[in-house]
Amino acid sequence: MKLTKALLIIALCSTVININAGSSYNNVVDFYGHRLNISYDQQLAALRFYKLDQKEITHKLDYYRNNNLVTSSAILAKHIDHYNLDGAATTILIDKYASRITRSKSSNQKIFVKYLMLKELGYDVILTKTGSRLNCMGNLAFTPGRYIFIKYAGKNYKDLNFKNRKNHGQHLIFRDKKVTRRNIRRNIRSVPKINAHQKSREVSFNFGVEKHNFTAASNASVTEFLADLPLFEVGREFTDLQVSREMDESVVDYLRGQVEDRDIVDQVRFILAFVQQVVPYGSDYDKYGEERFYYPEETIMAATADCEDKAMLMAYLTKEILKLNTVALYFKKDEHLSLGIEIPDYKPTGSFGYMGKTYVSCEPTAKYPRLTQTQFDLRRIDEVIEL
Repeated sequence: MKLTKALLIIALCSTVININAGSSYNNVVDFYGHRLNISYDQQLAALRFYKLDQKEITHKLDYYRNNNLVTSSAILAKHIDHYNLDGAATTILIDKYASRITRSKSSNQKIFVKYLMLKELGYDVILTKTGSRLNCMGNLAFTPGRYIFIKYAGKNYKDLNFKNRKNHGQHLIFRDKKVTRRNIRRNIRSVPKINAHQKSREVSFNFGVEKHNFTAASNASVTEFLADLPLFEVGREFTDLQVSREMDESVVDYLRGQVEDRDIVDQVRFILAFVQQVVPYGSDYDKYGEERFYYPEETIMAATADCEDKAMLMAYLTKEILKLNTVALYFKKDEHLSLGIEIPDYKPTGSFGYMGKTYVSCEPTAKYPRLTQTQFDLRRIDEVIEL
């Protein structure tokens, strides 16, 4: 009889503990068209903050670091491995996970869940407060072009809201007894293995008297993902990333086949004609209210593109198809970017030297595919960027 009572008390205590910790719920996160099954502590959906002080944060961290969190992180880790997510892509997935659980896009509940899960996955992140607003900051192994950061413990922690461009004030940093050291990395040569969304468009361009028409196919899941990455400055983050298989087989292979029997100068001019005409010019400020640089695949599928987008597309295609080196020519005062291309044994009047090599300038936003053409005098160049 005593044994029966003891077992009953243990069972009741276990039930109470499980209720206090919350039971695990299942749900689905849309990751660029892929429906990922997830689990989470049901009480996270009802998470609320009152004082937002150290005592409350410590209590909630202790409370939610339970078996349900371990299970949830294990399931997410399988998705991360299956879709080959780097640290930046994982951060975006966790952001979608936190939004799905809290059904919120910018609340403190979402930020807390995001911090909780990234920390559980071993990432070096900190939780801060500016006024009544929580922030999740991370130790990045890469440097975005525009970001909010704070210095803490000898490291720079950047805001993991990749869309945020505004510093909300002085950060109060919450202490956390859980120590993690994994920084957030970005693989600039690959993207997640996602392909649920596909897109295509008809492309037309002329090269002299030649008229070219074909269908450009794109992995829209990838371009949607690229749009969610943090902003980078013009550079190899854009030109080192391979386009999708769909775009490679439809666009790159078409251009490669068309330039095969031309001399090297006409090959460059042919690709330049394509870049100039593939989409019309359009200002980022009109679309986004700020500069936002496109990856090559995004440019080809966009409604409009500006000088930076077309220059990086030209750099990618000449490197991928012709194996030529390029440099971006930045005219800061004129807010313009053009391109220099190293063409072997070709040094026409108007070419220029840089780092012991000879380059021929071109304007990817000009009307005609002329070489040694620049919109502004080369003496106005403020920076040369290797692509």
